[in-house]
Amino acid sequence: MQENVSLLPPEIKKKRIDEKKQGKLIRIFLIVFVIILAGYAFLLVSSLFARSELQALQEERDTVESQAAELAEYEELYNRMNEAEELINAAMGRVPLWGEFLKDMSRAIDPDAALIDLSVSYEDNDEAGSFNMRGWTYTHRNVADMLDRVRELEQLENLRCRVSVATAIDQTDAVEFNVDAGIRPGPHFFEPEEGGS
Repeated sequence: MQENVSLLPPEIKKKRIDEKKQGKLIRIFLIVFVIILAGYAFLLVSSLFARSELQALQEERDTVESQAAELAEYEELYNRMNEAEELINAAMGRVPLWGEFLKDMSRAIDPDAALIDLSVSYEDNDEAGSFNMRGWTYTHRNVADMLDRVRELEQLENLRCRVSVATAIDQTDAVEFNVDAGIRPGPHFFEPEEGGS
């Protein structure tokens, strides 16, 4: 077994040990300094990217706000138009489309039928109306077929035949009928638009 014996004086030995310790501390300090410097550089680069992204978002926001300001006058016009439509709808009510109703009714009435009376009443305040049709035709089958066609009219509801009775008109066998129904409200003068504000 060999032993190392140092002939150096203790001051020099101590100085060398202190230098080694100091070298280790300097290396540790340099490593910590490089890590802190790298962290600072990362934060600096990240903040620059974030700042440029924030600036781009701010520019986009300014653009959108300027476009919204340009459209503000159109929003006011749109709101005024909606108010006018509501006012017109309130004034006009929901009156049925009489021309369309009469055209559909003429197609539904049996060609062999003779109308004695056709009356319609409609109260806009109640948004309800009534319909009555009296007349005659040659058979009960003609009355039933006509009722089936009249029942399909979308303007009428709760259709019912009050009377369907055999009779004679000018010495000819006939069937007299009396039909009642309710009248549905018509469409609004202006239908509300979808979308909008």
